[in-house]
Amino acid sequence: MPSHEQFRDQFRRWTRHVMTMRSSNFGASAHEFYGGFTWEHEPVVWGFIEESYLRKYGGFLRVDFDWGADGLWEIPFPGSAYMGISVEPRDFGISGSLAARIRAWQASQDRLDVSERDPDPEATRAEGLEISKEVKLFLDDDYYVEYWPFREISIKGGETGELEVPAFITGLAR
Repeated sequence: MPSHEQFRDQFRRWTRHVMTMRSSNFGASAHEFYGGFTWEHEPVVWGFIEESYLRKYGGFLRVDFDWGADGLWEIPFPGSAYMGISVEPRDFGISGSLAARIRAWQASQDRLDVSERDPDPEATRAEGLEISKEVKLFLDDDYYVEYWPFREISIKGGETGELEVPAFITGLAR
């Protein structure tokens, strides 16, 4: 259960989220750390999310590709399998070269047919991660930003880096 009423809707999504991760139809694309959770972990992990993230940040953003989208997604909490709501760079005041970079990255994938493979997936992922870092610098510490689920983009000394999935999460999933 959420400790605060303000997180009730996110908690409901979380419980549906974890159950979705367990379904046989979704398992192949589930984040690897969810497969090891037991039902007892559900409220414990939620408590960690609430304490470590929901109380700290004004919003949650993932940089990710999907056809016809804008490359940015408002997610309900870190590590969400639910992509959330597609948002445009201008929704966050992002313009100029960063907005152009996001659009170009998205367009490079949009040009591919759904059945086509990315000719250079490593470069595409590297560019997505670098864009995530720039977005984090732009938004500063008001927003949680991730490229990979639960791998927070962090700013230290003016430099950005991608953190590992929290040990608390990976420890439970073993």
